[in-house]
Amino acid sequence: MLANTPKVLYKATMAGTFPLFGDPAFVGALLDASPDLFFYKDASFLYRFANRAFCELFGLTLEAVAGQTDFTLFEKESAERHRKADLTVMRTGRFGAFEYEVVGGGRSVWLEVFKTPVRDASGGIQGIFCSARNITTHKRLEVASRNARLELEKDAATRAEDLRRVNEELRRQAAERGKAEKALEESLRAVNLILENSPIGIAVVADRIVQRANPTFHELFAMPPGTVAGRSTADFYPDREAYEAFGRDFYPVLGRGRRVDTVRPMRRADGTEFWCRIIGQVLFPDRPQAGSIWLMEDVTERRLAEEATLAAERLKREFADNMSHEVRTPLNGILGMAELLLATELTDEQRGLVATLKESAGNLTELLESILDFSRLDADSEATRNTPFNINNIIQGAVNSFGSSALQKGLSLTWRIDPETPDLVVGDGAGLRRVLAALLSNAIKFTVQGGVEVAVSVGADCREAVPAATNGVVMVSFAVRDTGIGLPVDQLETVFEPFRQADGSMTRHYGGAGLGLAIARKIATSMGGDLTVESRPGSGSVFCFTAPFSLPRDGGTAAS
Repeated sequence: MLANTPKVLYKATMAGTFPLFGDPAFVGALLDASPDLFFYKDASFLYRFANRAFCELFGLTLEAVAGQTDFTLFEKESAERHRKADLTVMRTGRFGAFEYEVVGGGRSVWLEVFKTPVRDASGGIQGIFCSARNITTHKRLEVASRNARLELEKDAATRAEDLRRVNEELRRQAAERGKAEKALEESLRAVNLILENSPIGIAVVADRIVQRANPTFHELFAMPPGTVAGRSTADFYPDREAYEAFGRDFYPVLGRGRRVDTVRPMRRADGTEFWCRIIGQVLFPDRPQAGSIWLMEDVTERRLAEEATLAAERLKREFADNMSHEVRTPLNGILGMAELLLATELTDEQRGLVATLKESAGNLTELLESILDFSRLDADSEATRNTPFNINNIIQGAVNSFGSSALQKGLSLTWRIDPETPDLVVGDGAGLRRVLAALLSNAIKFTVQGGVEVAVSVGADCREAVPAATNGVVMVSFAVRDTGIGLPVDQLETVFEPFRQADGSMTRHYGGAGLGLAIARKIATSMGGDLTVESRPGSGSVFCFTAPFSLPRDGGTAAS
């Protein structure tokens, strides 16, 4: 826009509106404060300028970029895309918008690039000014939307200390190079183009009065062009209290030279409110009174999407809890009536039918509990409880609870604890009990003859004992071995997936929903441990659960 403006008018516009535009350091602050990419090429397609976001994106330095072409900075296909767009702008002499993929610096990104020809006083094209936005995430979201999933990401931001060091480095470089007046004017022209073309609202503020704002800022607050300068920032807040609260919370942070990055409700000139991401930084950390620069973006849709996601998760948990109650009530009624029927005089056939009814209702109750447990774990709604407990008691209780099941199938069920294993530890005893119950249930279900053994030892591996504790934390391994049907190698990982068993016929033959091992692994992970399996078809399986536990400092009593 300003490429055709006479030099005198341009200088008056930049220096007169806000004197700091004549300071190279201020130019650097504006260039590097934006998360967008800005770069300039001369008529020979040589890079003469690139901002910090450009250099960081491709892992380059300003010195490595200056004087280079796209063919020396990027891979050939990416460079050809850049050159094709540049030639289009040079040939037509008009502004152009492009989208293409760029590969460089060991990464691949999609850019939305706006290219504007820069003309000299005589009207000749002396270069191309480019602004670009990284739209890689947007491209990925387009793909993800086919599966009705929306990925949210936040813009990357730089730390205040990094910005301060960059400003100092730019000042030093400017002093060393001794830029000529013409180079300075070209830099200022580039800054003005950044302000005019940036898709993010940018404003320079001093004493909470807007000194200058770009067109996007005007659009963001529904104000006519050129009407923002000189207005108090109080006009953009929902009410006076919000304006004063922002000053109390964040202006002291600015005064310490730190950056502000927050999301707040703001108000447009037409009275509508919206959620706005606000990024602010003082121009000079040693002179905060000199003013600050603010970047603003409407994030209402993103905010609403986040709230909708949280509401959906909450509704999902409430639904699971409600369904748990609603389904348990009739199931308990069925089980109770079956118990009462069994206590009456029945024929052998009737007794068998009622026993089958009771068993089926019990299986359905167990299935419901498994599904609800998996749903709660999947939503991370269960917290790990760390309390002192006795490992021996947990193991005995788990083994005893499955003693009758093993006896009915004619299986041996044994357990042993290595003498080096501490009796009392601090951790999630309830979680350990649930993991062992799932592993024992699985082992007994898929074992026809032989037996099941639970072995406890100290160490991060069920095959290797490491008795020493580190910083009061000890790794304990729990191995559940069986002589069952075993698993092929290609199914050792899929067996931990929900609703999966070794093959489809397993569900029909052995029953179950395939949730036990999936729930066990989720619990193991939440405890900071791991659950693995070693197995061969026909040779049984060994499920190994390892987890860290703390040693009690005061010799506390274990929870029962």
